[in-house]
Amino acid sequence: MENFTQLQTPITFESMMALLHESERIATKEYAEIRKSMQETDRRMQENAAAQKETDRLFKEAREQMKEQSKETDRLFKETDKKFEMLGKKMDKTDQQISKTNKQIGGISKSNGDFCEEYFVNSFKENPTFLGQKFKQVLTDLKPHPVVIADQYDLVLHNGTTTVLIEMKYKADTSDVKSMFKKLHSYRANYPMFKDYKTYLGLASFSFNASVRKRAEKEGIVLIQQQGEKIEVISKNIKVW
Repeated sequence: MENFTQLQTPITFESMMALLHESERIATKEYAEIRKSMQETDRRMQENAAAQKETDRLFKEAREQMKEQSKETDRLFKETDKKFEMLGKKMDKTDQQISKTNKQIGGISKSNGDFCEEYFVNSFKENPTFLGQKFKQVLTDLKPHPVVIADQYDLVLHNGTTTVLIEMKYKADTSDVKSMFKKLHSYRANYPMFKDYKTYLGLASFSFNASVRKRAEKEGIVLIQQQGEKIEVISKNIKVW
């Protein structure tokens, strides 16, 4: 077996010092880089701390603002509730006043209506004449029995061959003229024994405007009104049913 002799470079003092200087240079460079990195990290931490401090300040201001806004909102809600309460009391008072006024108006209307009916009923009872004919029966507030069509008739005149249906209104309007035909229809249904009688339709009132007069004349309905201490019968274009 062949033997080989390995040659090694001898280590000198100079080589050792060179190696030591190189290690020191590398260590110094690494230390500088580490120091620089630590300084950068410290700078960023300081910036983050400053940013966090600013964020905390902004959050604190926001909480204070929200707190103030909440107080203001609560105050406004309390004021609103108080205003609604006062408004409710005023509305209740207004409703009571309206109800009282309506009752008064209703009472006046009823009184006027009662006075109107009483006046015309007494007039026909004292002088049961209509368009020159005498009538033996003067019936008031007539209600059918048995009932075919539910209705009520203010004033009905009979003399054996003729019937007069009279409705009485304190202040008549055109709808009262129109309703007279419903009265005629229900009357003949409820009292078939008078279906062959000549029938006149009359509307009695203390007040007729021009529209009512025109409509009544067109439909052939007799208008009856107060004239001094007597009643006046306006008999234009009279129709017999």
